[in-house]
Amino acid sequence: MKKLRRKIVLGVFISATVVFALTILIVSISLNAEITRRADTMTELIIENNGTVPQKIDIEKTDEFRLYNFNEESPFRMRYFTVQYDKDNHVKVNVDHIASIDEGKAVAMADIVKMSDRVTGDYSNYRYRISDDKTMVVFVDYTYEYNSVDLLTVMLMLLAVIFILMITVLFWFLSSRIVTPFEENARMQKQFITDASHELKTPIAIISANAEVLAYKNGESEWLNNITTQVTRISELVNELLTLNRLEEVDEISDIESVNLSEMTQAVCADFEEVFRSKQVGMNYEIQPDVTINGNTDQLKRLVSVLVENASKYVTENGELRVMLHKELRYTALSVYNTCEVDPDADYKHLFDRFYRPDSSRTSSTGGHGIGLSIAKRIAVLHGGSIEAIPSDDGLTFYVKLSNKLKIRKKGSES
Repeated sequence: MKKLRRKIVLGVFISATVVFALTILIVSISLNAEITRRADTMTELIIENNGTVPQKIDIEKTDEFRLYNFNEESPFRMRYFTVQYDKDNHVKVNVDHIASIDEGKAVAMADIVKMSDRVTGDYSNYRYRISDDKTMVVFVDYTYEYNSVDLLTVMLMLLAVIFILMITVLFWFLSSRIVTPFEENARMQKQFITDASHELKTPIAIISANAEVLAYKNGESEWLNNITTQVTRISELVNELLTLNRLEEVDEISDIESVNLSEMTQAVCADFEEVFRSKQVGMNYEIQPDVTINGNTDQLKRLVSVLVENASKYVTENGELRVMLHKELRYTALSVYNTCEVDPDADYKHLFDRFYRPDSSRTSSTGGHGIGLSIAKRIAVLHGGSIEAIPSDDGLTFYVKLSNKLKIRKKGSES
């Protein structure tokens, strides 16, 4: 359940981060857009009043709505300058309302913006407007307002980081309560499987023994063979459920030793070669020699056996089996490919779910229970790796990654 807690907390962290980020982005864009709108309105107002900011009393009512924050102090507070051109292209400059710009710089800026095709725009820290007849260029300094928005954005980002951390920490403590019902439900399910499996073993053993006695007394028959076959299937299913249940109860392997995976894979393949030959299957092995990893010997053998046995069940007649094993820097890769009927509509990610069968070709008639691949996935995860099923046009590949970083640890040791 630790993984579930981490997923919940990670989900809350990502959700909170996305919400805060989008909120700050929307606020910042909206405020900058509003400041730009006000600047454009002010430049238009200055042009309409022949290069000066009018008194509030002189502004028409419609303009009051455009500049709803305009008041008696605005003409004295506004920082702007204008450049006017007469018909003889003589220049008249007004820089009385700004200290950082002289006449020469004002003319240079006006000449530059006049060459553009835009009526309004930004030049350095100024918002400008060119009159319709291009005889006047107005520059308004809204640097203070833009800087205020930038400061507000930074403050909101800092607050967002603090709130996200607080929410994440809070949910980390609350997540233990959130996952408790799921943890209890999972524990009860595992306990039920364990208890039911142990309870089933006794009647299975009795039925098997009685079938053997009847066969001894009355001779073998079709009915007794059917009973024996089904009892064997049930017994295997119970053992697989118990194996999977035990694997799911642990978060790490307690008995890790050096394993020659190359020799193990070759030995497992050799055990199933007769089955493949009976189906006239071409067998291709690309197994890198002396690939050794640290892991649980029994579990790794079970993993390889599940994959090769699965291939032996579903490989097509006159098909192909291809087993590849090689060692990379960080992981060891094992792939088992076999030709088979591939359902294009099936979701092969669910192959590792208990009792899942993607199509009618993978029925109980093949002898499987739908548990083996679940066991294989759990073993791969316990060995710091992963497993996936990759369908192709003519077959299916099981690709396994196993970590090369596990340390040797004997059962019961702390190191």
